[in-house]
Amino acid sequence: MQAPLALAGSTAALLAWRPEHNVGWLIGGALLFLVIPFTLIVIFPTNKKLESPELDVNSERAGRLLRRWGQLHAVRSVLSGTAFLVFLWMLARKQ
Repeated sequence: MQAPLALAGSTAALLAWRPEHNVGWLIGGALLFLVIPFTLIVIFPTNKKLESPELDVNSERAGRLLRRWGQLHAVRSVLSGTAFLVFLWMLARKQ
């Protein structure tokens, strides 16, 4: 569900940018959109390794993968959180 929401938010940011050509909307939209390829290219392979039936859940490898997974999700959270702050800033400037 996250990918369609990120795509919808990015599209809304592009539509908000069009009338005024204010670059803040593009920056926020781009940050939000980056969540999608980051998830597919970077996080998805780690998920597949963690879901592998061959992985011993008590192994050091499983621990490393889980730590990496957490770090990767933190990156995704920072991207979307920063986009949210940019959007709030843009809305506050309209007041």
